Amino acid sequence: MNKTIMAGCAWALSLMLLVTACSGNPEGDKEAVPKDGNAPITLSVFSGQRADVENLETNTFSKYVENKLNIKFKWEVVPNAGLNDKKQLLLASGDYPELFLDGNLTQAEQLKYGQQGVFIPLNDLIDQYAPNVKKAFKDIPYLQKGITAPDGKIYSIPQINECYHCWYAQKMWINTKWLEKLGLSMPTTTEEYYQVLKAFKEKDPNGNGKADEIPLSGAGDPATWHGNIDGFLMSAFIYNNSADYFTMKDGKVDFAPNKPEWKKGLEYMNRLYKEGLIDQASFTQNQDGLKQLGNNPDTAILGSYTAGHIGMVVDTAPGKTRHKDYDAVPPLKGPDGVQLSGYFAGVGNGTFAITNKASKEKAIAAMKLADYMYTEEAALLSIFGPEGKWWSKAKPEEKDVRGRPAKYITAPEFDSIQQQNEHWSQMGSSLRTRDYRESFAVPQDPLGNGGYEYRLYLATQKYEKYQPKEMYPISIFMDPQDADAANQLRTTINAYVKTSMVEFIIGRKNLNNDWDAYVKGLDGLNLPQYMKIYQKAYDSVYKK
Repeated sequence: MNKTIMAGCAWALSLMLLVTACSGNPEGDKEAVPKDGNAPITLSVFSGQRADVENLETNTFSKYVENKLNIKFKWEVVPNAGLNDKKQLLLASGDYPELFLDGNLTQAEQLKYGQQGVFIPLNDLIDQYAPNVKKAFKDIPYLQKGITAPDGKIYSIPQINECYHCWYAQKMWINTKWLEKLGLSMPTTTEEYYQVLKAFKEKDPNGNGKADEIPLSGAGDPATWHGNIDGFLMSAFIYNNSADYFTMKDGKVDFAPNKPEWKKGLEYMNRLYKEGLIDQASFTQNQDGLKQLGNNPDTAILGSYTAGHIGMVVDTAPGKTRHKDYDAVPPLKGPDGVQLSGYFAGVGNGTFAITNKASKEKAIAAMKLADYMYTEEAALLSIFGPEGKWWSKAKPEEKDVRGRPAKYITAPEFDSIQQQNEHWSQMGSSLRTRDYRESFAVPQDPLGNGGYEYRLYLATQKYEKYQPKEMYPISIFMDPQDADAANQLRTTINAYVKTSMVEFIIGRKNLNNDWDAYVKGLDGLNLPQYMKIYQKAYDSVYKK
């Protein structure tokens, strides 16, 4: 038998004996404390180090956690950019630590190394020693299923950051100053939006006497967060999350880009492109190129654009004012009544995992650490540092984004800190629920200094009610062999869809003559098998 598997089996047996011995003792977790009551438990830990964190060994939050939980970290850190390479090297070599604290562990890695016995199952440890994690399972509907492997075991705990405006990040922003000048209302349908773009192009809304207005631009570079114009526009015809292109109905997964509704969306975008309403660079430029348009030095030239938030394209720094002219366009209604917003809530990669090198005592101590990281205190201290430095309790008159009395307030200089050694800078597992995130004080003027979060909150309210009733999870477990096949198929299928989409929009391919061949091309790339893999994965988790 593989030594790694033997070690995992031996560990699992010892854990079962421990749980059995302690199951009737409400103070059983005291066994995690050394007999002398003083010596800390040393945990060897792997993590990426954020660029703004000076030294995790001397870090204020590190020291606070060590003292609070009677542990001692033995750090193995790498710059965050090299985390994945180092993680894979450690796991492949067998020279891995007792604890991955910030591992960026994919579902495939969790299942692979869980089944090999490298990562130990956390289920019993969570039941015995993690009341905060168990509470999160009850409070967050998608969490427990999202981290439970098909074998029923939990191998890793993620960071949960319920960012409301991030959930609905597939947004369009429009120059409302131009709308007002031309006597136009905020568009609500695809046809109204078309008419607005024509007016932007033809009626000189910036008033400089030049035909220099760009009605619509985006950034096709995948690194630009929701900069692609097709994400927002296609969702007026059929749901498009710009990632896997899946749709869901009654628990059945389907593929949007071979549907007649997708073809209609392409026809609409081709119409915009042929009439010069879409910037030709939209499909190739990166965020920097789009920002140059948004911050054109002489006068505004950008009528509308797609991006996760305003400041990605138009400068929102203090003293800058052009950004105040832009507001979010609600999801547009298409000719068949479709009106959808992209929705991206869910569980990402795991951060925390315990390996089979941890003793019983160390595994319990590690789980107590994970449980502490799911407290509100840990969320505050690990991200903002000690109370009174960059955060404090709010005053009675201060309000949060919902208009409620705020709980906390952050210092204005927090976001501009370049180097610090007070906190972990969002490293590792943590629990930041939407309610927690929205409990911070904000100025009640969304366009005033410090009002940006409130502004994004108000903009996002335009999108929330249009999320699809059913969506495929943003990440899901599948058998390792299926995962390898799915990854290969996804790469070729998504590349084909994206390339063909641009070719149809710019007219290089003809939707009347070339559509059927395009659909057959998807089948030739083994789309049916691809869909079977993802249906199987969905059923294994959500139809038990």
